[in-house]
Amino acid sequence: MTVAERLDKHDKQIASIRALVQEGMRLVVETRKDIRKLAAMQLTTEAAQKRTEESLRAFIDSMRGGGNGHTKPHVD
Repeated sequence: MTVAERLDKHDKQIASIRALVQEGMRLVVETRKDIRKLAAMQLTTEAAQKRTEESLRAFIDSMRGGGNGHTKPHVD
């Protein structure tokens, strides 16, 4: 194999490695964006869950008292 052939082979290998690194960096950027989106979605979900729990607690508490002078059985 001549020196020129070796250099061509190495140039192709370097180009392939460069392409792999670029693709890897693109994937890292996309992954970071996805992680940010998921974190935002989690915060939204947690807030909605908290509101639901508060609403359910208020409903349960409203069922505990009697109405119209009548007593209801105690609900737990």
